[in-house]
Amino acid sequence: MSRLKLLLLVLYVATIFAVSTRPNLSPPGPDFEYRDKVAHVVEYFLLGTLLFSGIGWTVSRTNVVLVFFFLLSVGVSIGAIDEMVQGYIPGRHTDIFDWMADAAGVGLGVALTMTWSLHRRRASRERM
Repeated sequence: MSRLKLLLLVLYVATIFAVSTRPNLSPPGPDFEYRDKVAHVVEYFLLGTLLFSGIGWTVSRTNVVLVFFFLLSVGVSIGAIDEMVQGYIPGRHTDIFDWMADAAGVGLGVALTMTWSLHRRRASRERM
């Protein structure tokens, strides 16, 4: 496990909570109906990729489901805690749909990173 990747993961989670505790925060970018949900998906997609990379597990075809659901549960738990904390911040609120967007983002991030890792490993074996 790379200490740098683990450090990046910890710093990213700390950043999520630091940004989430800012009062009256709105997502950056152009104004459209679901921009906050898109921001949640992107934010937690990055978390999902960092979870897989930071924890540094080796994934194989035999443990892929176990690793996926473990990392998904960690990311979803972080999202749930983040949403609960926002309920105590002025101008912010707890939203189940934000949490669902968090879960979707982390799931996509973990799934794509794991798929890419498995593909790279298979391609490496085929070259040998």
